[in-house]
Amino acid sequence: VSRGGRGMELKVWVDGIQRVVCGVSQQTTCQEVVVALARAIGQTGRYVLVQKLREKERQLLPLECPLESLAKCGQYANDVQFVLRRTGPSVAERPSSDGAPHAPERTFIRASLPIKPRPMSTEVPRSREPKKAMTFNLGPMGSGELFTVLRQVPSQEDEIFFLEQLVRRNETELGEEEFWQSELRLEKECERERQERVRSLRASLEDYTQRIYELSARTEALQKEIQWEMAERAKRGKETPGPSTADLEDMAAKMKRDLEAKVKQGTQLESNLASVEKALEEAERNLQAQNRELEELNKELRQCNLQQFIQQTGATVTVAPARPEEDAPLGRAGCEAPAQPPHGGQRPGSCVRVGRGLGAARQPWLPPA
Repeated sequence: VSRGGRGMELKVWVDGIQRVVCGVSQQTTCQEVVVALARAIGQTGRYVLVQKLREKERQLLPLECPLESLAKCGQYANDVQFVLRRTGPSVAERPSSDGAPHAPERTFIRASLPIKPRPMSTEVPRSREPKKAMTFNLGPMGSGELFTVLRQVPSQEDEIFFLEQLVRRNETELGEEEFWQSELRLEKECERERQERVRSLRASLEDYTQRIYELSARTEALQKEIQWEMAERAKRGKETPGPSTADLEDMAAKMKRDLEAKVKQGTQLESNLASVEKALEEAERNLQAQNRELEELNKELRQCNLQQFIQQTGATVTVAPARPEEDAPLGRAGCEAPAQPPHGGQRPGSCVRVGRGLGAARQPWLPPA
């Protein structure tokens, strides 16, 4: 279907040749299209308009609009083809019986008003009364306008033919119904998947929106904190200005002088420490000398006590140098004389105790009077 200068154009295949019907509108019926094509090819007979879609065919009804049927196909409209098929001769061309009365043929001159078509019913009639068939009388016309010719066929043959056409049409419609039901199921599945995807996308969008909101709030808080910190730094800088260059130089010079004084003091302390160490070594040497002198005095004292003890007892004893560990017992023995002297009173040659120390002087030994 394409749009022409005077309405829509409908492409129909007739005997393998594609023909174009111009001036088609939404109200144009299938019967009008068939009449126009039959007049164009110059043939009479019974014709049907078939709609083909993917190896499936459906016969259109006389009062059905092709454009409406095409619009129902949706996205498959480009794959639809219309085919005009001749199903048989017209009623006027058929041989009639002698006794069969003919109905008065309605001509263009007698037709003051177009005959109102009777709606077709898909139900199979149960009565055996003769039915009226909707046929196309495509004989030569005297006017260029499209019109409908209805003819009553009381014969049994026309009724059978009509029923056969009805059965074929019903079978075709059933096949198409199955096809469209499968297509509907596929579309529902696709729609369900699209809805699931839309819901997931909405959930993701809400999640991302919430995260963006949180990040925006955090960014604003950080900006406020940075601004406050900068203001505080500026305020502290105004209240406590930094030292000038001269002050820094004075501070450096003062620190240098203090460092030099500390170095001198450390050097002096090191020299004092060295002198103290020397004095300490000298004192240690003197102490060792005094200790040696004291030991010599103790030895002499013990010898004197021993000689006095020998003289008192009248025994001759060879004095041998005693070991230091034996001097103390001998000294104590020499000092422990008998309590009763031979002549009474205090013994003139009693033992004299000499204290340990540097103040003890050497006293010469005096014989008894």
